[in-house]
Amino acid sequence: MAKDKDDKPVVKGRKPTLSDMDTLDKFPLSIVPLTSNSLKNAKLIKNARMETTLELHNDPITGSYQIPPEAISDSFKGAEQDQDIIVKLALLNSYDIFSLRSSMKKLGVDLTEELKLSDDMKGVLNGYTIQFTRPLIENIFGSERVDGDEPEALQNILRDPDVAKVRENLAIMTKKTGIPLTEIPPFLEQYADVFSSVAYYRFSFESISPSIERFGKWIGDIKNHRDVTATPQTMASCKKTDEVVRFLEKSIRERLNRLQYSFETFWGDINQASFASLQQQIEDNHSSMGAVLCGLVVKMRGWEKAFPENSAAGGPTTRAKFVVTDMEPGLDKLKNMENEARARLGLMQMK
Repeated sequence: MAKDKDDKPVVKGRKPTLSDMDTLDKFPLSIVPLTSNSLKNAKLIKNARMETTLELHNDPITGSYQIPPEAISDSFKGAEQDQDIIVKLALLNSYDIFSLRSSMKKLGVDLTEELKLSDDMKGVLNGYTIQFTRPLIENIFGSERVDGDEPEALQNILRDPDVAKVRENLAIMTKKTGIPLTEIPPFLEQYADVFSSVAYYRFSFESISPSIERFGKWIGDIKNHRDVTATPQTMASCKKTDEVVRFLEKSIRERLNRLQYSFETFWGDINQASFASLQQQIEDNHSSMGAVLCGLVVKMRGWEKAFPENSAAGGPTTRAKFVVTDMEPGLDKLKNMENEARARLGLMQMK
């Protein structure tokens, strides 16, 4: 996958234009059936302190105008019903489309649009999805049937203009998987959605991995500064922040590798039962993976903005203050959510 000079993924030679639905931390209210037209142009956003606010306006010159979701009826008369819905949405830990699907069902909120990634985001994820399509093709049709690195290679095999060949391919797939011929198309659709979710979370994680690495060195320098070591409370906050961020980075990576292993196990025994098990395991991870990643992404993005790479912004005291006021708040919640996810997988907890 091509990358630009800032090492960001590029779609067909250009920078991708990603939508709010491609993010973990933004929820456009335009897809919710609200009564107030003014609120339909707003969005819910997560801030660095793990709080959810309602952004009513955002302009490069005037900046962002935000209010608490609980204050909607004060600013918009007759919007009490809208406020009830938005307050429920504000309590969600992540706004990625995969965890949102189950969240919307639980909340009983019907959306006006389908939850799906933009075409540009799908293009960004192409490099990740190949690792899920290639092994499936090789296990069913043999390695000689894999043509290039197209993520849609499996669907292409079954879209061949040669009707006789398509019938042959479908027969092979039915025989190898035990999946009835009529159920092959929905199976492929479900499989594509499952591996897209894992690819999305891995992309989101790897997008902030360089920031996490730089943050480790940055906060290490703070902990060694005499002004910080002389203040026990500040030192404790810096240590705790460093430890939790390191734990989250290590644990998320471990969980993603677990999901990858689950796919590899599935590829060795492809059938309806093994796919149902794989799908259930991954969908059970959506809520916790989205929640922890959302928090970590927001934290790292806020830190990057305040202290850009190769910048000497702020002295040790200013940097330590940022850790205490912006980085530490909400980390306990992220740690607890990650530990709960680890417990469900039988992994060791962090105290």
